[in-house]
Amino acid sequence: MSKLKYLNICAGAMGVTAALIGGTILIKGTNEASVKSVLAGSWLLSGGSLLAATRLYQVKVESDIDNILSERRKAMPKACRGCRNFHGIKYGGVMLVCGIHPHGVESDTCPDFEKFAQKGKR
Repeated sequence: MSKLKYLNICAGAMGVTAALIGGTILIKGTNEASVKSVLAGSWLLSGGSLLAATRLYQVKVESDIDNILSERRKAMPKACRGCRNFHGIKYGGVMLVCGIHPHGVESDTCPDFEKFAQKGKR
């Protein structure tokens, strides 16, 4: 699990905690007719709920993206991994592997393989 996922989970947990504390203060303030407690409790409850919802939703989105990327990596032919020519998008149910070899190559190596250069490493 990535550090960002852990941070989002922790922030979500803090939001839930703030919402619970806010709810407690709100109930106590309502029982004692204290305007300050009602306002503080309301703000903590709404802010904590919003923080928890956004951070935990972010964890879900990142998990979905990881699953999609994992499936795409599994579908990628071995000879194409790391090649800058790989396209890998389906058109009409047929995957276009690359412009040079539209249906891919038969072996584990490609004669036209070009290593994908990362930014700043040219």
